[in-house]
Amino acid sequence: MKRILYFDCSAGVSGDMTLGALIHLGVSPADLLAELRKLDVSGYEIIPDRGEMNGVTGVNLRVLLEESREEGSGHGHRSFKSIRDMIAASGLDEEAKRSAIGIFAVIAEAEAAVHGVPVDEVRFHEVGAVDSIIDIAGAAVCMSLLGIDELWCSPLHDGRGHVECRHGSIPVPVPAVVEMLKGTEYLLVSEDVPTEMVTPTGMGILKGMGARCGPMPPMRVLGAGYGFGKRDTGRFNALRVIMGEID
Repeated sequence: MKRILYFDCSAGVSGDMTLGALIHLGVSPADLLAELRKLDVSGYEIIPDRGEMNGVTGVNLRVLLEESREEGSGHGHRSFKSIRDMIAASGLDEEAKRSAIGIFAVIAEAEAAVHGVPVDEVRFHEVGAVDSIIDIAGAAVCMSLLGIDELWCSPLHDGRGHVECRHGSIPVPVPAVVEMLKGTEYLLVSEDVPTEMVTPTGMGILKGMGARCGPMPPMRVLGAGYGFGKRDTGRFNALRVIMGEID
């Protein structure tokens, strides 16, 4: 048997949506936190708020930073090299280590191309902060805990217009996401939604873990999870993951 996880990205994909969906699918928050404590990262709390959207239950995942007790906003600078070394030296299992480093590597390569700097010297801002490290390492840990053998995803739906980041106003899809899409088989669908729906972290999780883009393969469905987004898109804003088995 092979265990498949399918990402329905009709409402986009982000790190917190992914982690929320995987918790809703069945990953124990306590087990996840026990694994994340093996990283040399402190000063945070994971809040998996269960609720509903349009009558559908799911999880709105929040990472609170202890120094401010406010939701993580991406402060702090870390280089890709420091993040890679931290994960490699952690007590995570080897599969989770490889996945987490792979995710950060594809994001770092994209950021290096966008900003014109060597990969090891990429200084992460939003992605390098505690909340996003938890999203990425947490996604890798969840895949390991669930015993996922293969990832698939639908075409990626993104918005339009511009969003604000540390560097100022940038276009949607954001440059790092466009860079990650170049030369791949991932399909991008532009929606009439005036905001970002596909984040570098979300795109990095899919690409870094080798997700295949296409229709959901025939499989016996074992479960599903919904991770709610935080932006107001004017529509159902959740990432759905569907887990199944094939022979």
